[in-house]
Amino acid sequence: MGTPLHHATVSTYVYKTTNGLTLSLDVWRPTPPANSTSNDDANVALVHFHGGFLMVGEKTTFPPYWLINACLRRGWTYITPAYRLLPETPGLDIIDDALDAAQWVAKNVSERLVIAGSSAGGFLALSVATRLIEPKPVATLCVYGILDLTAARYTNPGKPVLGSQLMPNVSTILHEMEAARDGDELDGYAFPDDLLADKRMSWINAAHQEAIYPDLLSRSQGLAAMIRTSGPTSIPEAYRALFPSTFGASKDMPPVAFLHGGQDDLVDASQSIQVSEHLQRLGVDTICAVVPGKGHGFDVEIAAEVDVEEAQGVHNPAYTELKSVLGFIDNAVRGSSK
Repeated sequence: MGTPLHHATVSTYVYKTTNGLTLSLDVWRPTPPANSTSNDDANVALVHFHGGFLMVGEKTTFPPYWLINACLRRGWTYITPAYRLLPETPGLDIIDDALDAAQWVAKNVSERLVIAGSSAGGFLALSVATRLIEPKPVATLCVYGILDLTAARYTNPGKPVLGSQLMPNVSTILHEMEAARDGDELDGYAFPDDLLADKRMSWINAAHQEAIYPDLLSRSQGLAAMIRTSGPTSIPEAYRALFPSTFGASKDMPPVAFLHGGQDDLVDASQSIQVSEHLQRLGVDTICAVVPGKGHGFDVEIAAEVDVEEAQGVHNPAYTELKSVLGFIDNAVRGSSK
């Protein structure tokens, strides 16, 4: 990991123990600490969930230093939790981990929460934003998030997420995933150096090619096919929490910022655009910033020593959109303190 531009002390805490597995989170506190008694807007905790298609990644995977720097310069606390992974853990339990992490932060750090996440972490951020009632988050940030699992990409068999060729021997890989459900639960998996050679990345590829993410999360074989043929209303009540944009969204949600690369070939930008439009129709305050020409993970290319808000004389469309998203979140934070 790099070193952010602004100083912080980092501490690790356990927020949950389940099935013998200890789940922790890292808390980045600005130094010197913000004086929350004189500046209430500084008494904010931003919780960021890492990506990895819910199957790989750790709490330290691809830290978004632009966001860490933005938090620290505002005097906010930045938190990154671990959570359990598919397929060893069902989707509803993974969402529970995210909720438990947010509630731990509300109890131990600050009740003024910004809930954020990247890629699969965006799915968890949206899930928390639709379910956390007390305290209600002040804002949500979804960065190239997997937000709507009823979309055709996740219900219609097609292509793998990595590589241009269809995977052979998919049935063998699917059997491996099914067998792994009985294995020991994981709270993280180091992001592999060789994506195409890694077993869990092959699971991710197969899950996209066969369009079975709804099945994996619900452990209900055939759910994706049922959505494909009968629509989202066919989803049983027991699994609807896995579809936050379809069943959890309401006008009472906090403001939501969406950030996506326009050329994202891993998670299509339509995920952010369409969910943002859906929330706007419900009356939720949203912003959807799409950076032309950028792909998945474009923001983690920004070096730790770069503060995008202070970059002078640099014409960078990504910086422009990042600053617009941060300004939106600032407004939400200020509005929540009135």
